[in-house]
Amino acid sequence: MSTSRRQFLTRLSLAAGGAALLPSVLAACGGDDDTAATPSAAPSGVDAKWPDLRSRQVIVAGFGGETYDVRQKLEFDPFTKLSGARVTQAAWDYGKFTEMVAKPNPAWDMIDFDGYSIAALIEGKTPPGKLADWVRRCDLVDKAYQDYAAGSYAYSVVLGWSTKLGAAPSGWADFFDTKKFPGKRAFPKSIYAGTAEIALLADGVSKDTMYPLDLDRAIAKLNTIKKDIIFYDSYAQGQQYMAQGSASMIATANSRMIQLKDSGKPIDWTYQDAILYPWGGFALTQQAPNADAANALIDYLSTPEAQAAVAKSLYLGPTVSAALDLLSPAELAKQPSAPDNVAKQLSVDVPSLARQDGDYVTKFFAWVGK
Repeated sequence: MSTSRRQFLTRLSLAAGGAALLPSVLAACGGDDDTAATPSAAPSGVDAKWPDLRSRQVIVAGFGGETYDVRQKLEFDPFTKLSGARVTQAAWDYGKFTEMVAKPNPAWDMIDFDGYSIAALIEGKTPPGKLADWVRRCDLVDKAYQDYAAGSYAYSVVLGWSTKLGAAPSGWADFFDTKKFPGKRAFPKSIYAGTAEIALLADGVSKDTMYPLDLDRAIAKLNTIKKDIIFYDSYAQGQQYMAQGSASMIATANSRMIQLKDSGKPIDWTYQDAILYPWGGFALTQQAPNADAANALIDYLSTPEAQAAVAKSLYLGPTVSAALDLLSPAELAKQPSAPDNVAKQLSVDVPSLARQDGDYVTKFFAWVGK
């Protein structure tokens, strides 16, 4: 991992209180319906392979905010009732985790990470702790990383637009065509996920030749509409721009477009050519202080039932294929990791992105600041 990326993500996390700006959590934020507040029942026999748990807590570095309020009710509270181990949340801090991941007596047991962050740690020779043999593996996680990451979700960066435009855009090239589709473009300022890929797709790069990313070409393409961009600092602010008509198109998280459209706003969106982050994971410190309960929690979060509950409430795609079978056709249609939607999207090449991520961060934020 580059120092610049570490310093940037740590600063962002602290400035946001660990809850407002980072891609993983913002992609997660879903609607406000009653299902988000209803605890899911513990899957029958979920603890059959667990050892006798001696730890009374699990310390999880997460993003807080709406996503973690929902996860607390859907997952953490039922887990505590079943296991006797309380889930204690710590403020997400990328740099702090990388400093403690291989050290004795770490302050945390685990962290909520994107797949490419986990891949980068492994490639950088400081891997997270390996999951216990009895922990369920998530079959939609790349096989090379299944022993280090489980229990999390997929999300997408999608194209959204105002239906007041009349004609619907057909892809990212239309996002850059302000003559055919007039109006401002709402674009992330503090959330770089998917931004280079969007620009390269619009510039004619095919999905199968996307990686490694030509970041200079992506920046050049972004420059062609920079004067037409209004930047947002959080996905909630981007939603506001679209709801009030300040922008006619937006690049944002799938959950935010689902939320806006379901609320009756004159908004539409598509998974066509969306940028799919196919998996994330909860990663352990190598010498997690509550390793037994931490592994049990990850195992619980990896059950089809828990994954389906999160998918229904937060529009986060399961990373366990069996969870997809627990969704209705209408629920399945909203999930970024549903097979029909995966086929439409550009799926991020996790190992390649892990190798380029530091350069990606540096060049994107240099462009934003110009």
